[in-house]
Amino acid sequence: MHQFIKSVLTIFSITLILWAQDDFYPSEPYYGGGVGFSEMFLFMDVGKLEGFELLGTVTDTAGNTTGLGFNTAGFRSPFVVYGGEGFSQITGRWRIGGYAGLGNSSISDRKEITLFLDQNSDGLFDIDETTQTYDGDVPDRQASFTLLISGAIVEYTIPILRGLELNAGALMGLGSVTAKITQSSGGGGWNDQFTDMYSIGPDGYYAVGDLDTSGVIDTDDFVLVGFETSVAGSSMKTLKGSFFNMQPYAGVKLQFLDRMGLKMTVGYNLGSVQQGKWILNDLERISDSQATSFNGLAVRAMIYFGL
Repeated sequence: MHQFIKSVLTIFSITLILWAQDDFYPSEPYYGGGVGFSEMFLFMDVGKLEGFELLGTVTDTAGNTTGLGFNTAGFRSPFVVYGGEGFSQITGRWRIGGYAGLGNSSISDRKEITLFLDQNSDGLFDIDETTQTYDGDVPDRQASFTLLISGAIVEYTIPILRGLELNAGALMGLGSVTAKITQSSGGGGWNDQFTDMYSIGPDGYYAVGDLDTSGVIDTDDFVLVGFETSVAGSSMKTLKGSFFNMQPYAGVKLQFLDRMGLKMTVGYNLGSVQQGKWILNDLERISDSQATSFNGLAVRAMIYFGL
């Protein structure tokens, strides 16, 4: 479990023990509110979402593999959404509020390339075919996943002790997801970023071949050789989808200072981009795209300022 959850649960347990020594608080209506930082943990595996399996490697019944071959275990799990939340007591035991949060996780690699001599021209590597490791610039690749959740909150509260209450409610609103897949070639590694793009040495020297065999450096040598630059081809695809999101939950609110407290909820997130609703590069709809659900256990922890 995420280290933040462990820390919050420890603090909450210690504080609850201290609060348990207090008297029961009478069920009197009060009016107040609060606002603060909220961190949401969604227990879902990005690499296993419907349609996103192809970020990794998929093997069909015939044994053929497809996909980009990323190690999708590198995506953050649980997926963390950072945001803000506010709430206000409106009447009796009913409370309303709002939430907005944004989370991002990404993976990247530099794919090593092995060349093989396709002797039977089937486009597939056979174990008896000649291979050779490619030692040139290899592609840089990155896949990122961004999730935005916002909505209104409605809660029913049950006072237990002075400063301690239970609540049940739901977060209802809109969600938006953006997946970006970037591939570039010729970019080189880290050390390659600190070399001169024209291959000029640190001392200012630049090698020119005697292309016209005249024995001297002349215009022909310079024009024929020129300055070689690193040309990198790149591709970036952006997939976007939006959906209605709902998150029913049960929670607890603990006021441990006069104007500061902790609010925690445990619920289940429900949201799905419908089939054929994914948009490519903000331009066109992908008609055969799969429905993708973002369902899973959701834990939200909030440090708030207020009553």
